[in-house]
Amino acid sequence: MAHPPNTECPAVREVVSALRTAIPMLAERGRIGTIRHDASRHTAGIAIDIMLHSRHSMEKRMADDIIAAFIELHSQIGWHDILYTDWNADGTPFHFSIPGSSDYGGRRLQKNPNTNIALGLEHENHVHIDWVDFSLRRRGDLILVYDWPPDAMRHGFADALQSRLAFTMPI
Repeated sequence: MAHPPNTECPAVREVVSALRTAIPMLAERGRIGTIRHDASRHTAGIAIDIMLHSRHSMEKRMADDIIAAFIELHSQIGWHDILYTDWNADGTPFHFSIPGSSDYGGRRLQKNPNTNIALGLEHENHVHIDWVDFSLRRRGDLILVYDWPPDAMRHGFADALQSRLAFTMPI
């Protein structure tokens, strides 16, 4: 679906609002990023970065719980991919992707190794969630970048997400 420039899709807008309500720390400036002007899925308004560093224990626990909530509520939220990092016992990173859509390779709704080292390194300090359908790329368009897939139009899941996170977030 064509969309206005510099606009979050309905799913992103609702996720951001729900996260900021459920987890007050995420309401702080710079904790959640959406629109940016780099001709990416963020420019298209179909991606969220939740700034929770995988090396900080409290932030990592929060990120893990947010990811678990997104997996549990996938049928309502309809996200397409999640990127983040776990740490092995020997201190080496396990960069992963959790595909929510068949557009992405790997086991759906499970952690799959992200073998793109640079992409993995970029996602050690934040959880990335998106609604990208690669077939909707607008070739040569640096403003809209992607059309929004039907899943990006989802809404009405905020209460379920807030409720799920309210039971597990530290006070």
